[in-house]
Amino acid sequence: MSSPAERTKLDKSGRYQAAKSLLRHKVLSGEIGEGEQLRPELEICRETNLSRTTVRKAIGDLVAEGLLVRFRGRGTFVNIRRSRVQKKQLALMACRHSHVSGAHELLVQGARQAAEDLGYQLAVVDSRNEEEAALRQAMLLNEQKVAGTVVVPPQTISSDAVTDRVVRALVRAGQKVVIADDLSGDDTVPSVSSQNEESMRELTAHLIAKGHRRIAFLTSWRTEAVRERESGFRQAMSEAGLPVRPEYFLEVGGRDPARQGTQEVDVFMAMREPPEAIVCLHDLIAFNVLRRCEERGWRVPQDVAVTGFDDLPGASTAHPPLTTMHQPLKAIGSRAVELLVRQLAGEPIGTVHERLPCRLVVRKSCGS
Repeated sequence: MSSPAERTKLDKSGRYQAAKSLLRHKVLSGEIGEGEQLRPELEICRETNLSRTTVRKAIGDLVAEGLLVRFRGRGTFVNIRRSRVQKKQLALMACRHSHVSGAHELLVQGARQAAEDLGYQLAVVDSRNEEEAALRQAMLLNEQKVAGTVVVPPQTISSDAVTDRVVRALVRAGQKVVIADDLSGDDTVPSVSSQNEESMRELTAHLIAKGHRRIAFLTSWRTEAVRERESGFRQAMSEAGLPVRPEYFLEVGGRDPARQGTQEVDVFMAMREPPEAIVCLHDLIAFNVLRRCEERGWRVPQDVAVTGFDDLPGASTAHPPLTTMHQPLKAIGSRAVELLVRQLAGEPIGTVHERLPCRLVVRKSCGS
């Protein structure tokens, strides 16, 4: 058993570590932003029920770590000091476990190449498509004093709120941020994405021009990019005087990308009047639809046309080859990094929301 003196020493050490962890969390989470002042030591003491000596020691350690700075007579401020190496370190936060997984490597390739060409290092982190995981990754990047991060929003029901929290934590820790492959909820944060609305409108119009009238749409959680693609589909249908039938407009069930679209094919096939064409939000859903149609004996394109969006590497070798929209994923990653570097160089880029054009790729899955 430990002696009373040893127990007292351990207790003091625990209180000190608790104070240090609390203050570090406030800084790395963006609760106290870059350049902002910490509350006076006495107020922190009252909040934490710790002695002034303990709080002062914790603050001193964070000053030594380069997260805080003290000014005599003025107080303590957040001042994340980055080394010359850290100023050349960028990050890309995406998710390998959502529909982004299919596009992830292409976007990363473009970002890595741009970073290398511009003399920067790029670390890739996985948000796991989970809110708390994304926030933990943001705090970790702040702790590593990364200079700027490209954020690919998660594909979840609360995507907009999660992205806003992640971006806020990064920006308030002094990072530069660019949103990639989606829109930012904050108009002050630059973003790079595809022309989702115009492209989906063109894709749907192509099916209509081929004579299809009963056209279904398989969608997913409502991120801004998803809403844009839905809008493009609805525009094309409206312009052709065609109704968007509720039973044809379905949100895919489940979070497993390997199954999304499968049960929806079963639903369509059970209808008295099934759709003549299925427009999928992205290629991974379309791949599942093609596979399920083959399993159920629903011939593509003879019985039903199928289209995707992304033009992933597997689209041209699918059975049958998939008609889709080629999304410039490498260019999105590259351009996002370029915008980061311009900001880090002190260039005033203003409010930049770039939308890169897509290209219709017609293959056999729609009968062409």
